[in-house]
Amino acid sequence: MESTNPAILARAMLLLLAFIPAIQSLVILGDDYDPAWLNDRCTSIIVGADATGDGGPTTSHTNDCNACDFRLSKVEAKTVDPEGDRPVYRYRAEYPRFVGDAKGSTYAAAALKDYYPWKENKGDFAPLGTIPWGTSRTNAYVDGAYAMMNEHQLAIGESTCGARITALPVSEGGLALLDARELSTIALERCATAKCAVELMGALAEEYGYYGADSTAGEAGEALTVVDTEHAWVFHILADDTGASAVWAARRVPHGDVAVVANQFVITTLPEEEKGDWWLASDNVRTVAAKVGLWDGASDFNFLEVYGLSRLHLSPYATRRQWRVFDTAAPSLNLPGDTDAWGRDYPFSVTAESTFGADAVKALFRDHYEGTPYDMTRGIAAGPHGDPNRFDTSATFDVGYAHAGDAVTMDEASSGMFERAISIFRCSYSFVSQSRGVRGEAAGYPSVLWVAQYAPHAASYVPVYVDADAVPEPLASGSLHAVDAKAQYWAHAMVGNWAARFWDAAMPIVAKTIDDVANDIEAKRLVVEEAARGADGAARAAALGAFANATAADALATWWALFWDLAATVKDGQRLDDIHVEKLNPTKLFYPRRWLDAIHFFPGSEKSAWATYAPSETSIVAYGISFLLGAALAAFMVKQKEPKAEPVPATNGYGLVNA
Repeated sequence: MESTNPAILARAMLLLLAFIPAIQSLVILGDDYDPAWLNDRCTSIIVGADATGDGGPTTSHTNDCNACDFRLSKVEAKTVDPEGDRPVYRYRAEYPRFVGDAKGSTYAAAALKDYYPWKENKGDFAPLGTIPWGTSRTNAYVDGAYAMMNEHQLAIGESTCGARITALPVSEGGLALLDARELSTIALERCATAKCAVELMGALAEEYGYYGADSTAGEAGEALTVVDTEHAWVFHILADDTGASAVWAARRVPHGDVAVVANQFVITTLPEEEKGDWWLASDNVRTVAAKVGLWDGASDFNFLEVYGLSRLHLSPYATRRQWRVFDTAAPSLNLPGDTDAWGRDYPFSVTAESTFGADAVKALFRDHYEGTPYDMTRGIAAGPHGDPNRFDTSATFDVGYAHAGDAVTMDEASSGMFERAISIFRCSYSFVSQSRGVRGEAAGYPSVLWVAQYAPHAASYVPVYVDADAVPEPLASGSLHAVDAKAQYWAHAMVGNWAARFWDAAMPIVAKTIDDVANDIEAKRLVVEEAARGADGAARAAALGAFANATAADALATWWALFWDLAATVKDGQRLDDIHVEKLNPTKLFYPRRWLDAIHFFPGSEKSAWATYAPSETSIVAYGISFLLGAALAAFMVKQKEPKAEPVPATNGYGLVNA
């Protein structure tokens, strides 16, 4: 009798376990899992204190979510009973993220548009359960899809990662109570340091259970990048095998280094020495892996390869972004752009070879690998005008106007691959934090969150201050339900969508606007922050709030003006270089030779675009016969004009005699 294939047996066991209600988790036993879930993904870049030039470290987050509530909110500090019940909520990405006053005025019921009768404490907004507050006073913080930064300059970025163990929340019949959003929120409520945040999030997840962004393995893990005024940490977490606890690990980023998480765990080895100073982990980090067969207990323990998911043929989806950040920060390393599915050619972090502050992170957030072999603005996939956007796969290409044979299944779409740049059209917002530190010239200056809603390549970053009483109105307004002229997101989205059609012609105009807004902000910001540095609490809040509000309002107006300018100057295959002339003289935006060659535009090409069919031997012969008949007809018709002695039969126009 033939032996049973172990992979088949493993999958059968998993299917069987799925029907046992007591099993609340799923263990992916192989390393060949290659899921088709590539829609909502984020990048987080983290920079050590010595590398930023600000005296403090930086973290960041591109919230690459095409359905997310993009609004920000300021959550005020409050006095609570440490033993009292703190509600815990289910992760919700869509508008509204939350309903109620507990998370700031942005989410108050009165602030919502009446697209739907959302109710506080109903449906998605009902608590999953409670935990103790654990403090007598919560910290103030700025909130988004995940909590972002608190009053102590503690900031947290995020990047969802695949993991081999999944768990369900209590609302879906599971045992887990906490996800990454609630963990980040609780950490900012209670902690002032990055290490406190890491240890607290780990301990709470172990006690109350952790579940991923959804129940699939592709979103079962999380990486949170955590910084305070001195230190920077990368934190990884996933469920344990019971579904009621968690497995986690964290590693500190050296002061002079840059690290990046791009939807794949990056912590590899966990040395036994230096625990506490440079790395932390749950006590079960090795035992769970051995128990479920993910680690043999004898080989070197590699957190990424034990608990993470490889991308196989989709490996560049994560690793290419890693390479781009590392190659920018430390070009002398000459790291390869192509690596294996685990990114084994890349270290955990690289030492920055020059100052790598907030502006450097913003620039990378706008990147599409321009000027590299992976440049997404070049090649046939970019179309004739260099558009780097690559739309998401879906279950089917069934939109009502597809030609016969155009339908593509999810499996088919997932078998192929586009490059995945850092900047992506479906980003709801991104931020770059500046924890100004306790040393150097920046000590005492207010911390800053640089926030841009929509895709970074078509957006301006404006400052948000935790010290201010509220976030600027353009960042607290709008939804995906309708275009909102008061929302920063929509001003950027309108420009981005319009410019994408004629990328090569429009993006220099967009880039100039980005530079102009940034230069204007920078010229004013240093003066305002210097004044705020020595001001008391109320005066400091008022000054920073007024500046942030004015800056956001000016940027909003600038981008709406840009949209209308672009609509007039770049459209219908032409660009107007000067509108202040007596007679407009548009420049035609035809198509570049590289693209025309690619589509076989020119006559004589094997698949020339001007023909409705590909030439064949039969068609060539037929064309030749037609040509000869036409020539004969022409000669005959000329001859008809000559005087004739005898009448001739009438012809039918093809040189043939009518009977």
